Amino acid sequence: MTGPSLTLLEDEVVRLAGKYRSEGYDVVMAPRPEDLPFDLGNYRVDLVAKKNNRGVLVQVKSRADRLSFEALQPAVAEVRRHPGWRFVLVTAQDLPDIGVPDVIDEENSWEEIGSRAARARRLFDSGESEAAFIGAWIAFERILRLQAQRVALPVDRLAPAFAIRQLYSLGELSAEQYDLALQCQKVRNRVVHGLPSPELNTATENLLALVGELLATWTATAEVI
Repeated sequence: MTGPSLTLLEDEVVRLAGKYRSEGYDVVMAPRPEDLPFDLGNYRVDLVAKKNNRGVLVQVKSRADRLSFEALQPAVAEVRRHPGWRFVLVTAQDLPDIGVPDVIDEENSWEEIGSRAARARRLFDSGESEAAFIGAWIAFERILRLQAQRVALPVDRLAPAFAIRQLYSLGELSAEQYDLALQCQKVRNRVVHGLPSPELNTATENLLALVGELLATWTATAEVI
């Protein structure tokens, strides 16, 4: 890693520490093993923030697409063993303006996602396929982020392509669901750029079915955890 790149990452850690402190968290930058709430072995994080009975371990990277998510799995698995703690990955490829890591979007719930999907279905049934697809895609992105948070997978701040791949690698998405999600993403890219999408109706129907499927599966598993 070059000097300037390292400086930029250090600046980002300082910026995040300030944001956490403004939200009332106790923050330690460059934590030593004894500063961590549990043993991560040789894995190192850039920041640990605690508030009440919850906390977050943050790693800052320049690019997510150059990161080995396999290398993260032991740390992710350990964090999952400790209720109230999350592992968060912050990169230059984060979704814009998503906010401070671990300051949860209270509106993003299984119920809210179901309501969005229902509105999208009504739009589709009334012939508004494009609006229905966009509504269904919003519901899909939200359910990906919510499930990523629930299983402690640190991709909920990244573009949906990362979440799709990593949830599939964890077995949270089946091969069929994974393929369907990637097909719908291609349609999404055309729709938001105003390009013709002859398969829009089929994609909308498939996406609504996928969201319904994931809601049924993931809410059921959430209830037993």
